Amino acid sequence: MSKIYGLTGGIAAGKSTALDLFRKNKFIVYDADYVAREVVKIGTVGLKQITEQFGEEYLWPDGTLNRKKLSSVVFSDQAQLQKLNKITRPLIKEEILYTVAEIRKSSNKMISIFEIPLLFEGNYQDYFDGVISLYVEPKIQLERLMKRNGLTEKVALEQINSQMSMDEKRKRADFVIDNSGDLTNLAQEFDRLIPQL
Repeated sequence: MSKIYGLTGGIAAGKSTALDLFRKNKFIVYDADYVAREVVKIGTVGLKQITEQFGEEYLWPDGTLNRKKLSSVVFSDQAQLQKLNKITRPLIKEEILYTVAEIRKSSNKMISIFEIPLLFEGNYQDYFDGVISLYVEPKIQLERLMKRNGLTEKVALEQINSQMSMDEKRKRADFVIDNSGDLTNLAQEFDRLIPQL
C-alpha cells in the first residue's frame, strides 16, 4: 500500500516552494488548490451554486468565476466566507478522498504528498499516514503575503486571520518544516524530514 502524507500551512507559508522540493526529491505531489479550481469550472454544480448564492456579478464575461472579486468579499466578511465554504468544501473533499482512495489502491511504492491548505479545518488528518505542517514566523508571513499579492497590511491580516493559526497547525502536525529562513534553510529542513517519512 502506498504511503501518503498531508501537507498544510498558513497562507504565504511557502507551500508551492515546498511542493517543488518534494517533486525534486521524487515524491508524487497532489494539490488541493487544483481541485478547488476544478470544482468551480464552467458547467459544474459548484459554479452554479456560487452564482445562485452570490450573483452573476462574480463571473467574468466568459462565464468563469472571478476568484479575485469573490475573495475580496469573503475574506472581509466571515458570514460570506462560511457561505462559500458550505458550497465548495464538500465538493473539494469528495474529490480529495476519491484521489486518496485511488492512491491507496495503487501498488506504486513512491510516497505521495497531498497539499491541503485547510487540512485540519476540513478534518482530513485521519486519511493520511501523517501530517506535515509548514511553519513561518507571523511577521515574515505578513510581509510575504503583502509583497506576493500586493496587499495592504489590513487586507493581508484579514486573509491570515480567516485561517487557523500556524501555531495551532504546528501543534497538531506530526512533522514540522520551518520555512522562516531562506531556501538554503528550507533545503536543510527537507534533508532532516525526508528520512522520517
